Amino acid sequence: MEKTIRVDPMNPFAVIRDSVRITLRSGTLWAVTFLLYPVMIPAFVLSAGIGVVTSYTIFSGMGIPSLEFLRPLENLPAGAWAALLLAALILLMLFSLMSWGIQAAMIRMADAAADGKRLSVVDSLRLGRQRWISLTKLALTLGLLLQAAGVVPPVLVLLAGKNSSLGITLVQASQTFLAPFSAILGILVFLLTMSVALEDTRPRMAIARVWTLVRTSWLGFFLAYLLQALLALAVAFIFAAVLAVVVLILMFGAMTDSGVETVLAAAICLIASPAGLGLLTFILVFSTVFFTLVYRAAARAVPAEPAHPAG
Repeated sequence: MEKTIRVDPMNPFAVIRDSVRITLRSGTLWAVTFLLYPVMIPAFVLSAGIGVVTSYTIFSGMGIPSLEFLRPLENLPAGAWAALLLAALILLMLFSLMSWGIQAAMIRMADAAADGKRLSVVDSLRLGRQRWISLTKLALTLGLLLQAAGVVPPVLVLLAGKNSSLGITLVQASQTFLAPFSAILGILVFLLTMSVALEDTRPRMAIARVWTLVRTSWLGFFLAYLLQALLALAVAFIFAAVLAVVVLILMFGAMTDSGVETVLAAAICLIASPAGLGLLTFILVFSTVFFTLVYRAAARAVPAEPAHPAG
């Protein structure tokens, strides 16, 4: 008979209150979070570039005029395409590993702050040999699988050749099936990173540990992801609203042939950019702290195994 684990109820309001308090008072946690951007931006540019190349390959087969700087891609042999996609996959995996290392440092710093301790930026980044080994194993398995899901559409386009209609169908079908798979896998990888960062678990043990904690404290983790989704929607709405205002101002300036509107739109962008960066950073810090406190509460109710099995 399976042993039933009794978990004390989690106070979500207390967790939110403590998360806000730590987020607003931990300047070093913000400093570590800013280290994510030099890693996330190149990864985003690379992923966007893969999407552009995929779209270009499809539309070039439909007879749409190509951009001059992308014209050499039209006659690129399949072997060269495969080499480029493999290189992109390796780079994305390396970016993932670096971002997970920074996230692990953020989690450790949030954990220390929850105990009333201060952890310096340098100390938080000292994950130790075993944590880096565990993160590397995750990157070479789940991370590789996660990044490969993003490379599937251009591979399908490559296989479709110049048949643009087939390429569009394959990309749409793959995105339909891969989107939920990538989302679930991304959630799993983040939770495994938390297990490695907080409890220094090996990958196989981390999977069992995360499953136990989520199964017994699912409400806390569900609340964490729900709150994160609401914050993301709020940021997206604010960004869309600011962008709409800027576009309307520029359109009005074009109709009136006035330069005042252009200056105003540029001023809004200059003001909104650092404000948006600050808001995004706040959400990243708050979400990390909130998830850390939820994980801590769940882990206290279900003690970890004392041994580290190989994995």
